[in-house]
Amino acid sequence: MVQQWGQPIEGIREGDVVRIPPGVKHWHGATATTALTHIAIQEPLEDKAVEWMEHVSDEQYEAESGAQ
Repeated sequence: MVQQWGQPIEGIREGDVVRIPPGVKHWHGATATTALTHIAIQEPLEDKAVEWMEHVSDEQYEAESGAQ
């Protein structure tokens, strides 16, 4: 699953490509019944490749995604 800030949650299937525009806050993760492995390609912008945001707790994830 992946969700961009303010948008609905989207499912991800094997082989899917997900593109998140620079500066868009988002999260991605597995479900209760599926695993998630991803490769991230990042290009540095102003000497910074990524800005990690706050960790999503299990409670937040379960409330948003319906996962349990």
